Amino acid sequence: MKERHPYQIITVILFGLLLIVPGILLFVQPERQVQGENRAMAKMPQLQLSTLDAFPHQFDQYVNDCFPLRSKMLDISFGLSLRQHRSPIPEVLIGQDDFLFSGKEERQLYEGTLDFSKERMAAVVDVLAERQARLSREGIRLYVVVAPTAYEVYPERVPPYVQRTEATATDRFCQMMAERAPQVPFLYLKDCMLQHKKEGRLYFKNDNHWNPKGGEYAASEILKMMRGDFPQLPEQIVPSFTLKPFVQTSGNLGNMLAVSPAFAHFAQDTNFHIHFADSALYELVEVVEKRYEPIQGFAYPWEYEHRFVTNRTGQPKIVVIRDSYAGAVIPFLAPWFRESLFIFDAWQYGDNWDIVVQEKPDIVLVMIYEPHIRSICPQP
Repeated sequence: MKERHPYQIITVILFGLLLIVPGILLFVQPERQVQGENRAMAKMPQLQLSTLDAFPHQFDQYVNDCFPLRSKMLDISFGLSLRQHRSPIPEVLIGQDDFLFSGKEERQLYEGTLDFSKERMAAVVDVLAERQARLSREGIRLYVVVAPTAYEVYPERVPPYVQRTEATATDRFCQMMAERAPQVPFLYLKDCMLQHKKEGRLYFKNDNHWNPKGGEYAASEILKMMRGDFPQLPEQIVPSFTLKPFVQTSGNLGNMLAVSPAFAHFAQDTNFHIHFADSALYELVEVVEKRYEPIQGFAYPWEYEHRFVTNRTGQPKIVVIRDSYAGAVIPFLAPWFRESLFIFDAWQYGDNWDIVVQEKPDIVLVMIYEPHIRSICPQP
């Protein structure tokens, strides 16, 4: 019998340990959740006769989440991506100056691949026109405002491998609104953001929302549009507010990357404390009591209803149908109305007619983040 060389025996032993030890550790000391990973990790499934069919898939999920050295391997993978200035996950793109962009619907809209057909677009325009006519019969003025993505405002920071289409779905929608429903007051805030971006960054670097500075300019432009019908609204609001910067650790895009220490710096960004100069002259109170039940299944039920009242009795009352983008606008819009109600209806942008009938506002504002315009008419 041929004698084996010692290194062959060592190789076999090491290979065996490589196969056996991780399996033992998987059960004895599974990998813990990585800090910043915004989901629950899979748990070891119970092997039962009643759940045999589901067990292989559940066990596979558990292994993927808990195999030994998972966090270290993620760090290595993320670190290699960072050296190439590339994001390790498709949901987030790293642009110039570490400006983060969403890799989801926002990118599809920018590149022209978002599924928004001409027929569906026309249906959305017609719904808004019908809504305007219905509200007008009740003496209520409708305004529709679209918020632009960071892609449109900071194209110079978009990664070079992402190219803008000649005309986005929003461009076509704006044209169709002008041609098919010119009676509906409509505002796309892209030009406003482009005009003011030289005065300071208007979007978070690590989040796909605009910051309070962007919200301030958006609110000012919205009020300017409404002044034609409600001259008691202010001509300019920017001098009325003081924004004091501070560093915060948050941001939906930054947090996706911050699961690895190599990308931890993406979780930090500048936010602003908002101080209203006229606060001594009037009262602004947020009403704690909620009058309406959130939409069932809505992920953020605490955001469904926000109501503010002031002592400005001569000002109009407004109902705002919104998404998360209007969050930065609320502090700059609410002070100018005697009462304001903000409804976040889970990105449906519905007419919420039952609420409108009860509230009897002077104004209904529908505020939409541009990738979600099509949500007004879901696919059949």
